[in-house]
Amino acid sequence: MRINRLNRIQLSYLPVFFVICLSLLFIAYLTLSEVSKQSAHKANNMLAHNVMQMIDNSLQSIDLAIDRQLLENDMISLFFQETSIRDRQYWDYRTAIVLNELLESHPLIDSIYLYRTRDNMVLSPTTFIRLDEFGDKQFVGRKLSSLQPFRWTSNREYREQSGDSTVDVVSLVKYANLSDRSLVVVNVSTERLSHLIRGMTPSGLNYFELSDVDGGVVATRDWPNAMKERWRERPESGAEWSNAQSEYTGWTVRSGVYEGGIMQWVSTLFYVWITLGFLTIAGGIIWLIFVTRRNYRPIQMISQRMTEYFQQKRQELTLPDRDDELKYIETAVNKLLDQSSLLLEQNKENLAYRKRHVFLQLLEGAVSGQTNEWRQEVEQFGGAIDHGRLLVAIVEIDGYQDISGKYTSRDLYLLKHVMYSALDEMAETETCRVWSEWIERHQLGVLFIMEHGGNADEQALTLLERLKAWVNRHLPYTVTVGVGNWQEDAANVVESYESALEALNYKASLGMNRIIKHTDIAAKPPLEILKQSQRVRAVGQSFRSGEVDWERHWHELFEEWREQLFTKDELLGMLNYLIYQLHKEISELPKEFQTIWNDGPHAQLNGIMGRQETLDTIQKECFGVLQDTFRRMSDLRESKHNHHLIRGVKQYIHEHYNDSNLSHAHLEKEFGLTASYLSRLFKEEFGVKFIDYLSQTRIEKAIELLKAYPDKTVQSIAEEVGYMHGITFIRAFKKYTGSTPGNYRKDLIP
Repeated sequence: MRINRLNRIQLSYLPVFFVICLSLLFIAYLTLSEVSKQSAHKANNMLAHNVMQMIDNSLQSIDLAIDRQLLENDMISLFFQETSIRDRQYWDYRTAIVLNELLESHPLIDSIYLYRTRDNMVLSPTTFIRLDEFGDKQFVGRKLSSLQPFRWTSNREYREQSGDSTVDVVSLVKYANLSDRSLVVVNVSTERLSHLIRGMTPSGLNYFELSDVDGGVVATRDWPNAMKERWRERPESGAEWSNAQSEYTGWTVRSGVYEGGIMQWVSTLFYVWITLGFLTIAGGIIWLIFVTRRNYRPIQMISQRMTEYFQQKRQELTLPDRDDELKYIETAVNKLLDQSSLLLEQNKENLAYRKRHVFLQLLEGAVSGQTNEWRQEVEQFGGAIDHGRLLVAIVEIDGYQDISGKYTSRDLYLLKHVMYSALDEMAETETCRVWSEWIERHQLGVLFIMEHGGNADEQALTLLERLKAWVNRHLPYTVTVGVGNWQEDAANVVESYESALEALNYKASLGMNRIIKHTDIAAKPPLEILKQSQRVRAVGQSFRSGEVDWERHWHELFEEWREQLFTKDELLGMLNYLIYQLHKEISELPKEFQTIWNDGPHAQLNGIMGRQETLDTIQKECFGVLQDTFRRMSDLRESKHNHHLIRGVKQYIHEHYNDSNLSHAHLEKEFGLTASYLSRLFKEEFGVKFIDYLSQTRIEKAIELLKAYPDKTVQSIAEEVGYMHGITFIRAFKKYTGSTPGNYRKDLIP
């Protein structure tokens, strides 16, 4: 391997790296080992308590069984009582059977016998002999002379007869008869206790031993023959981990682990090894510092020479005063590159802003008085404008308010940029020059510069049609284009711009997703708002009265509007007047009808006006709202018990409106209603008094006659609709329409 600077540095650091990593691994291993050891201690302690609890339960069950037999079993009671010799043999035999049953029901019991003081006889399940011949007579003698309370004894030897082999047992002694101090002795095999411990602790890694109150071993897990060898102390083969002492017997279960060799020795020195590990890491860090300083010394010598030069440029480069020479050089170079990139980006952004600013100045007519530099910028951005014809078109995104609510600002920017780029690509195939900039958030201004000659209109409109069709296919919105008039001079571009704005303002009337030329706005007559007031009132009155004819009046009103030309502001004015008229008419109805109107429909109609842009979309959405409102009001009217009666009165008025005698008194006779009650019902149902409703019906019929029969006199029409006096008719007609019958007829003549 070639020993260059890089390889030398790597060889210097790799040994330190391996030493530190191994030390960290060793520390981690020791830590995990200690955690495992603590967990094992807890588990071992819990197991020791469980073993002690099981032994207690077993011994207590034997204790309780003996007490129960002494108290309840007559056989045992008769054994200690005086009986005849013939009966004595029988009861002794039966008592031996009871003892045998006790022996079989408790596997831990090795033997059990009764001692009768009266005749010094001992009875076991297999033997009935005198005490002086009994193998356990010394134990019985000690208990008879002992003043200590009886409890489970320590480990002892037991034989039934003098010639038998001994068995290690623990014994429980109880008085069977207090009057003569007769005894019952139960012997539990320590070997069986060892088997019990072994069954609860299957692991061969730990030892368990049961010791008495004096510390002597009663039973063990792994040394069942220890009793024969007279083990009385805990084995020295392992460390004690836990112990559990019985409150019942006073015995203790001790548990621990066998000697683990070198691993246990390592574990016992846990903190020593941890200290050594950290010392090794500290040594490695010192080593790293030494090696780093030694390897850095040549670099430092080179950087000092370079610093002498860059020190002169420090103020110019605005670098921080630091001692890191390489960082200093790197910062200086990066600073120069960053400044260069920043200047390029700023120049690009400033160029875009400057281009848009010059474009807006051109559209706003700020051409005269500009410097040659400004004209050079115009030529740079859009080309020469002093020679050729100029046309401004404005491409407006339809429904921009709804679109801006669906997309984020970033997505909107991308969608607008796609349309802008598509227009530039399409313009490259045309002979005319095209300059486009965003003049508003939703409006793209397009300036066409056409050299003299050629079909300028066709080229411009073809390009705009291609753009509109492309947007329809590829973008989630449509566009409407307003096209101004061609101008011969750059100073008059503002006129083309204003005419394009004016044409676009008629989108509300002509519709969206189309191209509107300035010449198109003269194709339809301008809106005559005053002539629409009668139709608007008809819609409001029929809607208030609950007549289905309101839909016909609604559609006729919008059809008349479609035949006329109007701007967005004029459309909003008409719609505001329509909503005002509806609100005014509904305000005449009872409160429950006003609640239906004010709870939603009124605000919904105003919201539609602010959101939609064309007459068709506004009509469709508003009609749906009014249909739902009309249905709810009709349901409310149907729920009233006088609904059908008042509808009959209304129908009667429509059939006899031309009767000059039609009045409250006439209807009172016809329907049996008082004048005040009839007027109140009319007010609740239709929001208008009976007299006003009758006058309204007659005037509407009179208007139809004036339209249908222009040659009829006003007096004859007044008589046909139920007015005997012309003056009364003229006064009522003017109150309803705002004009006299004669003037109204004149307004109908085109």
